[in-house]
Amino acid sequence: MLLILFAVNLAIALLLAVLPALGLAAGLGRRPSIRQAADGADIDPDARTDARSTSAASAASVDAWLVFEMLLAPMSGAALGEEAWSELTRWLRQMASLGLLTAALLPIGAWLSTALLSGGVLLTYAEAPGPFRCRRFLWGCWHWFGAFLLLGAAQGVASLVLFVPLVGVAIAAVAAFGGWLAWVVVPLLALLALLWLALVDYTRIAAVVEGTRNVARAFGGAVRFICRRPLAIVGLYGPAILLLGLVQALYRWGLAPLLPLRWWPLVLVVRQAFILVRLWVRLTRLAGAVALFGARPTEWVASA
Repeated sequence: MLLILFAVNLAIALLLAVLPALGLAAGLGRRPSIRQAADGADIDPDARTDARSTSAASAASVDAWLVFEMLLAPMSGAALGEEAWSELTRWLRQMASLGLLTAALLPIGAWLSTALLSGGVLLTYAEAPGPFRCRRFLWGCWHWFGAFLLLGAAQGVASLVLFVPLVGVAIAAVAAFGGWLAWVVVPLLALLALLWLALVDYTRIAAVVEGTRNVARAFGGAVRFICRRPLAIVGLYGPAILLLGLVQALYRWGLAPLLPLRWWPLVLVVRQAFILVRLWVRLTRLAGAVALFGARPTEWVASA
């Protein structure tokens, strides 16, 4: 299942990468300034003559330069009648549009892939220690796809309605009463987020184990289970989230700064290994959650 999840995530990532990649391959990626931006280096004033920029002669950072170039391009290009500058502006706007479109499609891809794979993954764990069977896995994926699609949409809306106001109130309280309050507010928000994650997971688990596609019924089963065993839930999800944070920190602050992008084959391998480890942590958490639930498929599910 780890390889299946990795393959699906990789396929979605490649599909989304096509949009900005096509924009770069069409011509913008050949410009020296954009190459330096991709490398994370400061812009060389000599290299910037390709754009014939009328902004400041020396840029403090790539990001600031790119922002100013894109914002000031219509005025400077029109005033000076520079067709080359207008062409660069058009490419920058196109890349910005493709980047925004890609960012908008990311949560949709995650929503669809989670809804599709969760049924098969949880059914496999519920039938453990039986062997993995591809046919049963695919059946579980399809059988609960619609229900988990609805659950994912409800989860996204509920998360915004629940956590955005809470975070706003927490920030206002810390600003009003002092920074010491953050030592109380942040752990409470973290505990709430942990329980919310467990509630969403156990809603899916209850649906699979109880053989139902009724999201409301599965949600009720998840609430009852969490209320009966809150300490066990925290004992499972707390270390799982800490492990995920440790893996993230090890990559972002330990490995990533040591890997320059010019060593792109090594960077690619390390990043994919990092994604694989994160998926393993997620599957381990789900396996533990199903085991804690005392999961055994109902008779009608086992005979499907």
